[in-house]
Amino acid sequence: MTRRILPYAIAVAFAAVIVSFLVYTQQMARAIRMDATVFSRIYALTFQATSAPDTKEQQRLTDEILFEVLGEVDRLAIPVVVTDLEGTPSSVANLPFDADLRDPEGMERIRRYVEELDARTPAVTAAEYNLRIHFGEPIFLRRLRWIPWLQASILFVLVAGGAWLVLASLRGERERIWSAMARESAHQMGTPLSSLVGWLEQLELEIEPGGASVAPAVPPDLVEEMKADTDRLLKVSRRFELIGQHPRLDVVDVGEIAQRLRRYFQARLPSLGSRVSLEVDVAADAPAVLGNETLLEWALENLIKNALDALAGREGKVVVEYDGVHFERAAFRVHDTGPGIAAGVRKRIFEIGFTTKERGWGVGLSLARRIIEDMHDGSIVLEHSDSGASFRIELPVAQQGDA
Repeated sequence: MTRRILPYAIAVAFAAVIVSFLVYTQQMARAIRMDATVFSRIYALTFQATSAPDTKEQQRLTDEILFEVLGEVDRLAIPVVVTDLEGTPSSVANLPFDADLRDPEGMERIRRYVEELDARTPAVTAAEYNLRIHFGEPIFLRRLRWIPWLQASILFVLVAGGAWLVLASLRGERERIWSAMARESAHQMGTPLSSLVGWLEQLELEIEPGGASVAPAVPPDLVEEMKADTDRLLKVSRRFELIGQHPRLDVVDVGEIAQRLRRYFQARLPSLGSRVSLEVDVAADAPAVLGNETLLEWALENLIKNALDALAGREGKVVVEYDGVHFERAAFRVHDTGPGIAAGVRKRIFEIGFTTKERGWGVGLSLARRIIEDMHDGSIVLEHSDSGASFRIELPVAQQGDA
């Protein structure tokens, strides 16, 4: 859902950048036009005051003009504080706060504000009149300073979102390739599997009803093992067919799946390592989960096989255990007593193609996560453990009516 919404969010953010830039430029243009008008008015008033005759009328006219000049300054929204040379405020304009010159607290606040103004802009001193004029930037200009930062932030979000979208598209393309490969593998396995089934049927015909073999070189138990492996190949084929689809979810007993895998691996442990044991500790009252049995068995098999590979050539055990229900999710754990997983690669173990084995493909754990999280709305994490590797799985508990 996030992947679908993100393009629209990027488009909206891009439009916001364009609109904010247009508004910003329009505000700047209006501010410049207003400043030009005000400065022209101040120039005209100043020229008029200096051109008047040196009479009492000039004094009166000068006072009026100065009053108008103060009005024009007020239009510019420039904060101005007039003090004497000792720093005592006598008049103010466009302060960013309310302060009364007759109030001691207001006077103190204005004095502190004067220090801020002088730190940014040097004051203008008229020593002959015992005046010092302190001024700062218009409020409008201070606000405009945030516009470029806002635009830069939005552009950064756009670039980051676009990069994420590209990476998500690449991942999606890789997933589609993987799904196509899985379905093609299932198709390619169909022909040899059909032949194997036919050969097994032929071998079964050579065994008498009592269990004796017509051909002594073909023991009956060997035929059963070949049949079991052939059934497993058929199951693998069905697994690949389900990749890239929305599997049907039914009520599944994870404990039963674990026991079935234990029996399968137990018969083959001598070839995997005789000092390795596989244990299942799932209580009989463990709740069933909502899932696809074929895929869940595949995911659990990958975790067990990964643990057995870690124990290759050493003594140890692999345990599949039940860990209770948490927030309507049944928790299970696959733990081994192997060497564990190095801290430097723990974050990458679920990536497609990443492996620490010399001849590994880096598919098993990635496939397990995809089955559990993407297809069953569950979760799988690598827990911190004192020894070995411990994978914790959580799956939705089956409710009444799910069967």
